[in-house]
Amino acid sequence: MENLYINTIPIAGLPGEIEKMLVDVFLVTNINLQKSIHNLKEYVKELKDDLFVHVEYPYVDKVYRDSYYNYFASKKDDYSRNSIRLSFFSEDLKEEDFRDSKMLDHVQSCYKGFLVIRPTFPFIIGRSVISPQAFKSNNVLISSVSYSSTANAIKLKVSGFPHSSQDSETISCAEATVWSIMEYFGNRYPEYTPILPSLVNSVLEKFSFERLIPSKGLTAQQISYALKELGFGVKIYSQSSYISEFFELLRIYVESGIPVVGLIQNDKGIGHAVNIVGRKKPTGAEIDAIPVLKTINGTINVHDFAQLDIDYVCVDDNYPPYRTCTLSKPASYYTNPLWADCRISSFIVPLYPKIYLEAGEARKIAITLIEEFTNMGIVTNREILIKTFLASSRSFKNEIALNDSLQTDAKELLLSISMPKFIWVTEIGDKAQMKAGNVSGMMILDATEPKRAGIIAALIENNYIANDLNNLKMISLPLHSFKSYQNNLK
Repeated sequence: MENLYINTIPIAGLPGEIEKMLVDVFLVTNINLQKSIHNLKEYVKELKDDLFVHVEYPYVDKVYRDSYYNYFASKKDDYSRNSIRLSFFSEDLKEEDFRDSKMLDHVQSCYKGFLVIRPTFPFIIGRSVISPQAFKSNNVLISSVSYSSTANAIKLKVSGFPHSSQDSETISCAEATVWSIMEYFGNRYPEYTPILPSLVNSVLEKFSFERLIPSKGLTAQQISYALKELGFGVKIYSQSSYISEFFELLRIYVESGIPVVGLIQNDKGIGHAVNIVGRKKPTGAEIDAIPVLKTINGTINVHDFAQLDIDYVCVDDNYPPYRTCTLSKPASYYTNPLWADCRISSFIVPLYPKIYLEAGEARKIAITLIEEFTNMGIVTNREILIKTFLASSRSFKNEIALNDSLQTDAKELLLSISMPKFIWVTEIGDKAQMKAGNVSGMMILDATEPKRAGIIAALIENNYIANDLNNLKMISLPLHSFKSYQNNLK
């Protein structure tokens, strides 16, 4: 049995520490050693320079062990079963800090996540969950999950999005994408379970006419099939079918906290899959630049947050997590000229299977309702900015209940309504309010009803409106701006 090795070092010393371990423990030499350390340096340079790294060996990583027993152990060359775990902290913690119960909260506040170094040389970057706050560039909002881990025997939690690089044989970009989606949903919702790479292959064996290992990657149809078999109601959007609203629909789903699979390609033979998991925080000038989507009755201009052309956040297995790019240039962070002119040809949305009303229809219904309310004399503001997103009614009501800026009468009316498991919400405000993180109203739609879709309730310009047996019930109440919904992207 190997002895436990534990050491804490500044992040600047990490490449040298890992190089020594690869030579002494794994007996790696020559080109594999050079490429392995190069890959690690490329990852580390994106992290903040003042971090400290807790290095632990041996570490039993469930994802690598799955690949080891299903593939690597059968090969002629020897592959170690064990990995190295790196835990990142914002301070240089002492050994006694991990053994003092009074210091536990402080240790947790310093913890920024973990990265597994696996013995698949030179592709050593294994699974990780690291907080965006550990990276130099971190002005982003993402779909994050609270993930349990340990460091120096202490249980800790980190919020981030799961990531893993390819190992070139059992995990390609597509398998990594499916795995990370299941890791995200499995740790966030009880309806789903995290999976191992071998399960992805087991699911796809029913769909494939040839062997899946060594992996050559997956097609869009295979990714969709795998997600469907794993419990999702999958929706595929292609650029050729949706044309003008393609990016707007993608932005609505990302705003809903759903990690979207973006399929990237160009005319030079590149085909790739990434998870699009969030966006940068917009500036005031960027919000001011949102164009008019529609003019109602020649007087009311409706702007849509989904038209905001800002950088979005990708989790790409070829790079450290949280790369940013515009949707029109999804591979702009690549330096290889072969990746020039890449575009998102389609995207795949893993939806809860009981969500039947899709994003485009939800937005159309919301705009139609604004028109109806305008004709009824309820909407009088000349400039309106809307933001449409999906939410679970449980999370939505929790946010409403704890929203101290929302008037009590309006809050209690919303909390008293029976809602389905998932709802579409369209927040209503103006650009000044959105820049401050506020809105002045909202409309709520039933996400489980595609045919008789209509309003559940609304707060709009000093009115509360509810759908009572297909009859609109209206209550007048003074409304002021209140904090927008914050639970999808953090």
